Amino acid sequence: MVSSSTSTEPNAAQSSSRAAQSGRPGAGALDVIGRVPEREVLEAALDAGAHVVLEGPPGTGKSTLLRSVARGRDVGFSFVEGNAELTPARLVGHFDPALVLSRGYDPETFVDGPLLTAMRSGTLLYIEELNRVPEETLNVLLTAMSEREVAVPRLGRVLAEPGFRFVAAMNPFDAVGTARISGALADRTCRISMGYQDADSERAIVLGSLNEESENVDPAVAQWVSRVVNLVRATREHAELRVGASVRGAIDLARVAAALAARRGTDLADVGLAAALVSLSGRVQVAPTAKRTSEAIITELYELHVGRPPQRDADDGDDAGGQDPACPQGADGPGEQADPPARPPRPRSHPDQRQVGRSELSSMPGFEEISPEVGQIDEDALREAMSEDVAGTVKMLARMRRATDPALRSAAELLSARMLFDRMARSAPDHRGVHRRQTSTGRLDGDLDVDGSVEAIAAARAEGRVVGADELRVSHWARGTLGLVLLIDQSGSMTGDRLAHAAVLAAACALRMPDELGVLAFGRDVSTLRELHDASPGHVVVDRVLRLVGHGETGLSRALWRAGEVLAGSRASRRVVVLLSDCRASGPGEDGFDSVVAAAAALPELCIVAPAADCEQARDLASRAGARFGALSDPAEGPAVLEDVLTGR
Repeated sequence: MVSSSTSTEPNAAQSSSRAAQSGRPGAGALDVIGRVPEREVLEAALDAGAHVVLEGPPGTGKSTLLRSVARGRDVGFSFVEGNAELTPARLVGHFDPALVLSRGYDPETFVDGPLLTAMRSGTLLYIEELNRVPEETLNVLLTAMSEREVAVPRLGRVLAEPGFRFVAAMNPFDAVGTARISGALADRTCRISMGYQDADSERAIVLGSLNEESENVDPAVAQWVSRVVNLVRATREHAELRVGASVRGAIDLARVAAALAARRGTDLADVGLAAALVSLSGRVQVAPTAKRTSEAIITELYELHVGRPPQRDADDGDDAGGQDPACPQGADGPGEQADPPARPPRPRSHPDQRQVGRSELSSMPGFEEISPEVGQIDEDALREAMSEDVAGTVKMLARMRRATDPALRSAAELLSARMLFDRMARSAPDHRGVHRRQTSTGRLDGDLDVDGSVEAIAAARAEGRVVGADELRVSHWARGTLGLVLLIDQSGSMTGDRLAHAAVLAAACALRMPDELGVLAFGRDVSTLRELHDASPGHVVVDRVLRLVGHGETGLSRALWRAGEVLAGSRASRRVVVLLSDCRASGPGEDGFDSVVAAAAALPELCIVAPAADCEQARDLASRAGARFGALSDPAEGPAVLEDVLTGR
């Protein structure tokens, strides 16, 4: 998780500069390509004694820039990977429990963490992914930055040597799993914004990654790389992609294509599309309003910027699904007439397929203010309506998403999930980076829990041996992992405002940021809206819930058993099913209420949230199955109700 590294390559930056000046995209040039202004500003800030935050999207060279600067200044730096498990003890350091028993709390028994290592040696402390670090850990840095000292219990004050500087890198706030840094920390740092390099710089970086160090680069390769870079840059501006790929995507695309072409003995153009799908489809994030998959979008961009891949000849393989026109499918042999196809069954209507006209929408209160003209939505009016009446506004938006007017339907799909998610975010508690003090055995970080270790120490002394570290209890900061499955009832008894409650609760679950979040919806059958280990952003979850339309029977016990199966795949230390339902079982296979109780009781942990106006059946199920219960009357209370049932308040 944390490591220290000391630079011993003072000439790396100089060689990079020479490579850049010569116009060759050599490996050394990767350190500085396209980053001359940012490097100069960073150097100046460090010269001035300032602490610096490098902010920019992934793949913009933040870490590469700092490593190059450290080599150029001939200084080392302590590297820290920022995440929710970075506790104050891991950053500052800890007393070795085994040495403490034999020698007491002596300075020589203290193991320095990256912060103290950087302070004592007068070097750089570099924290990657700063805005993924818990707030209580970041608070440790405040005194070190402003007063250049840290007070460690039982160790005393540690003063920083003159060369000590704090440098951090972080992604923009809207990245998944990140939080805003505190004002106190921001006030103590200088910020350098790093966007994507220009196209020429990215082309040089990709060519360098292919080891094309010769001054006479193959023109065909250079032209193909240029098109690949244009393709990757286009993903960042595509209307159907929420997040595009960085230059790392172009690097991997070029490398995979080169390796695949060598394996097949063919040209880059023949394997480029396959390499693009492998390298980019997992990097980009499709917008919630998009109607296509990432693979389809990348294929379109590849054909636009690189070219249509060559078609295989018909003789290259088996006749894939083709047939002799003289022998229609279904005939027993050439020339024989096939039986006429059966008349397809008439499709059954489904509630979520019914479109809604503007006249019907106009009957809903506030619609004319939100949509004053055909095909338009006033965002300010929508935001105000969401603040005043969450349930009514969500219900209206759900209908607008099925409007006969395509422009209005598209606008509602674009705005509904984002507006609701933003509205809930203002009232949701922040659980990112929340740690609690715990004690456990066998750890080497944290503080020795003397009271909890007395028996082990006494037993060891009675046996005339040294107590082992695995016998001692240590007090440390830790955060338990949470796996959450939201089970939404979309049966006929949960229509209207109650499905608005479901959308709000989905937003509340996503905002709580569990380590694993799965979402299921059920009526007669169970459908999956989000897999347990899916990395989709929270607003995508809300968007899928908003598409639900209540209808049909309630297969409650089947849904509970299915939720248990999904939860069995969780790797979290705590696994919870949150059921949003009135718990009126009416579907097939429901052998009375006892079968529902049995399915509920089999879950590791169950929390039931029911509509306040119809909650007696749900309350009874919670009582009989040992589950926690909460009633939801106002959608705006969704985050608070979820917090109550999860914490048992």
